[in-house]
Amino acid sequence: MRTINVKFYRRRAFWPALFLGLFFVSLPAVTGAVEKPRQRFFIGLAAGYLYPQQGDFREIYSKAIWPVELQLELAVGRKISVFSAARYMETSGNTVLLFPGQPAEAYALNWRMATLRLGVNYRLSSSRFVPFVGAGASASFYREQWLDAPLTTEGRKAGFFVQAGGRYRLQRRWHALVQLEYASVPAGSGPRGQVNLGGLSLFLGLLAGIF
Repeated sequence: MRTINVKFYRRRAFWPALFLGLFFVSLPAVTGAVEKPRQRFFIGLAAGYLYPQQGDFREIYSKAIWPVELQLELAVGRKISVFSAARYMETSGNTVLLFPGQPAEAYALNWRMATLRLGVNYRLSSSRFVPFVGAGASASFYREQWLDAPLTTEGRKAGFFVQAGGRYRLQRRWHALVQLEYASVPAGSGPRGQVNLGGLSLFLGLLAGIF
């Protein structure tokens, strides 16, 4: 009678022990699948501050410039991703005196620029915080308008940029972005020499993984 009871309890304990063992064996795989995001395509919005490279530009447009940007990014490998972005910025200012001997006159100006960007990022890690470095090319469309006179200057210029930053995963789908960038947009020569519409910028943003 005792032997029968031992076999009976052994049979009852076998299946719970088997399921418990399978649970602990599969737990790392399940946890890893939850912790690591699987999205390869991201869309995001970012806003920042631009410090223009050109001293003459900063003198004319002394107000702060706050660009906004729409970003698209596709991971094409474990470390490499390609991205495109559309950026817009606008500011206002006043003309400056070119020749000190003439009477001082100032005219109100408005300046705006839209930029299309295409580049490649190299991710330095694949953890929760992902630092990256990148570079690319840009096409900028700008317009300068004199508000008190019927004068408008428009142009389109190609340029390049380099950037570094990082993404921090808030959740499986959402990522916070910080990005430091230097851009060069040579726009020909002006009254005081070569003109460059680029500069140093800092961006903060939010990205969402789509698929």
